[in-house]
Amino acid sequence: MMKTVIVLGDLNIDIILSGIEKYPSPGREILAEEHVVKAGGSAANVASMLAVNGCPVQLFSQAGSDSFGRYAVESLKKYGLNTDKITFSKKDSTGITVSLTYPDDRIYITHTGTVASTRLEDIKNGYISRGSHLHLASYFLQKELRPSIGRLLERAKMAGMSTSLDPGGDPSGEWDISGLVEYLQYLDWFLPNADEIKGITGTGDIHRAVHDFHYMKGLVVKTGPEGAITRYKGKIRHHAGYTVKITDTTCAGDCFDAGFLYGITTGRSLSEAVDIGNKFGAHAVSCTGLPPKRIIPDHKTNKG
Repeated sequence: MMKTVIVLGDLNIDIILSGIEKYPSPGREILAEEHVVKAGGSAANVASMLAVNGCPVQLFSQAGSDSFGRYAVESLKKYGLNTDKITFSKKDSTGITVSLTYPDDRIYITHTGTVASTRLEDIKNGYISRGSHLHLASYFLQKELRPSIGRLLERAKMAGMSTSLDPGGDPSGEWDISGLVEYLQYLDWFLPNADEIKGITGTGDIHRAVHDFHYMKGLVVKTGPEGAITRYKGKIRHHAGYTVKITDTTCAGDCFDAGFLYGITTGRSLSEAVDIGNKFGAHAVSCTGLPPKRIIPDHKTNKG
């Protein structure tokens, strides 16, 4: 039976500019061929992709009480996501991320707004749900929520929930998770990408980082076109990705998370769940923004 996935975390507006030939430089204007304006934030992206793929999911988040906040909520509804658990702040504006996306990489510029200012007490109740799965995202960006993340994981596990966390990037470059380490025992799945796990461990070697970071039950590291590396019950394994034409990498990691969670919460094995995550990620990089429709399991991509 499929678990309900509770996603708690960031919601903002993404402005994605693509079809850019050059990287920006001071005093120069560059042109983009396409743009997408959508609800964003790692938590919102994961919840949207779970919803559009038929997974029972609830998003607990906060936006600003402004036009961007209202637009974000309406955008989420297009994915079939129930938005009843989203609150609106009258103090802070909705966060905005501008993504300059290239075939091989992207540049993010973010005004955090409510992403940084939202506290756990600003979130509606109901996120502790026995038998469900709790997914958290963007640990470093959510400044006011960050101190509550550890105890939230503990409460969830004590209530019989499974748990996961995608830390996201750290704009400060400090990668400080000292306030979280003692609570990692309550985390079932840690879902960083390669740059994030190297930043957190302070090593430039991805294999050493995966070997050394063993605080939680399961570690899944997203490695882009190469797929993913997992560490589970002491065993390290590489899982091949899918070969597709890359259009935009902006939401790829969040889509991987959604696919992986879809697999885990429907009783798939670790290998199967990672494969579903890789499929979701492959669909994500094939379009600008989030894939707009349900991801068909037998899509025509080839393993790399």
